[in-house]
Amino acid sequence: MAQTEEKGKLFVGGLSWETTQASLMTYFSKFGEVQDCVVITNPATGKSRGFGFVTFKDPACVDTVQAAGPHILDGKQIDPNGCNRKKVPKGAKGAENCKKKLFVGGLPANIDEAQLREGFGSYGKINEVVIVYDQQKQKPRGFGFLTFESEDSVDKIVKERFVLLNGKQLKQQSASNLERVRCSR
Repeated sequence: MAQTEEKGKLFVGGLSWETTQASLMTYFSKFGEVQDCVVITNPATGKSRGFGFVTFKDPACVDTVQAAGPHILDGKQIDPNGCNRKKVPKGAKGAENCKKKLFVGGLPANIDEAQLREGFGSYGKINEVVIVYDQQKQKPRGFGFLTFESEDSVDKIVKERFVLLNGKQLKQQSASNLERVRCSR
């Protein structure tokens, strides 16, 4: 069974570049009390990366949001999906697994899991590769997650800031760092 925090958490994709943490919180507050929210931004530019996370105090709000679609925020249809830990290996603790997970942004549209494994495999054994897809358009959204066997692998990659893969510079960040970002109220 997933932890309560994960049950009350939404991944929100397809955000407008103009969407702020305040507008994200305002929009989702009509579905219940928002505990946390964040719009993920590029650290160098401070601009939105087009996705974020919302955590409700009451996990039932996630179902309410998903039943109420489609959702339009700042003139753009957004895609809220409940977060879960179904893919966490049995026996692994959520926080420990998060430290082994790497967010990778700036993925080319034609990249596949095998290329990501090959490109990042020199840093350590990769347990899982997830490329996030737009379900309606059936194409990659330009980011994904790699889960390594060791936290050291993630630490080595994050220290480099950028990795070159197929001629494109990719941006990566530890998934545990993404979890630390909180919405200001």
